[in-house]
Amino acid sequence: MLNMSFFIKELKEIIKTKKLVIMVSLFIFFAILSPLTARYINEILASLGQGVSITLPEPTLIDSWGQYFKNLSSICLIVYLIVMTGSVSHEKSKGSILLVMTKRVSRFNFLFSKLLSGILLFTVCYIISFVISGFYTNILFGSYTYDGLWISLLLMWFMGVFFTSLANFASVISKSPTISAIYGFVGLALITILNVIPKFSKFSPAGGAMLVTQIMLGIISQNDSIINLAFATLGTILLFAITYFIFRKQEI
Repeated sequence: MLNMSFFIKELKEIIKTKKLVIMVSLFIFFAILSPLTARYINEILASLGQGVSITLPEPTLIDSWGQYFKNLSSICLIVYLIVMTGSVSHEKSKGSILLVMTKRVSRFNFLFSKLLSGILLFTVCYIISFVISGFYTNILFGSYTYDGLWISLLLMWFMGVFFTSLANFASVISKSPTISAIYGFVGLALITILNVIPKFSKFSPAGGAMLVTQIMLGIISQNDSIINLAFATLGTILLFAITYFIFRKQEI
């Protein structure tokens, strides 16, 4: 059962360390930038062309959401992953984890609270960002939705949840925030490389971004995404179980 007092302490820690402010600001920045970039890309290219005519097709709301999901799955999630990899290793390095363990907080509660607070942080940032991006997309393109938008948003959310579990794993197997950030980035790089394999993204817990692109292009149906959602859920649970098994055996 979740230890609510420790979970609330984790939420306060996120606010105290300004993780919430940093991540929300980053997500909002790209939520605004994405539709603006999609709408004025031709003008931007024309200003940089220096006499060379470069003209792309008239941008649509698909381009706006495509830019949003691209920025979310690359820059935003990479920064989020690196920030969250210090959740456990930071407490190890400063020794505060010993104090926590003496206050009747089990190792499971400790780790699960870290995971849940991270998921909540990502969810808040994500909701704020896609609402803002949808608002600007509607203003610039006269509409904000397309067939498959909601399943696309769900795929990206599950991808963020899996990355939270990956960050926890990297943090547990490391003794310092720097090393855990490196491990997290290496894990992300390996998953990204594997996603290049044809049809692998459907079964990859972090393959949501590629499937979203295929949905927007009409290459796959929304039903094909159910498999990915199942594997993302299974991957998150399995990775958390492995992380907990390692954490339970560690000497603090």
